[in-house]
Amino acid sequence: MIIITNNSKVKEETSDDLNILYKEVGYIEILKICRDLIHEGFNLLSHPLYGSVKPNETPYRTIILKKGNTLDVNSLSLIEESINTATKFQNDKITPNWTESVKDDFRVIDFDIFYNTVQRINYV
Repeated sequence: MIIITNNSKVKEETSDDLNILYKEVGYIEILKICRDLIHEGFNLLSHPLYGSVKPNETPYRTIILKKGNTLDVNSLSLIEESINTATKFQNDKITPNWTESVKDDFRVIDFDIFYNTVQRINYV
């Protein structure tokens, strides 16, 4: 399992046992990193657009993948659709330059969804 994130809270508050790729990039760039990994044989374990926060509202995204043996067409289709959706949202209205307090709130939301997803994956 590999975790791709631009959320510093995920990096700081997760176990060293987890394989975390932390990048200080934007939301859409995180999706594109995941797309590239899917082309290398990884499969999505979490939905790229999970939660109720729109892609142009939050700057943070954490996605969980696992190594597969072949190109997973379903994962590729889902990540491509997610990139298109996020791009449309950004083109309609760019993510505001939030205050640090609001960014902290978005970090917590992303972390909470990530944490609960990892707990569920580990119990399935």
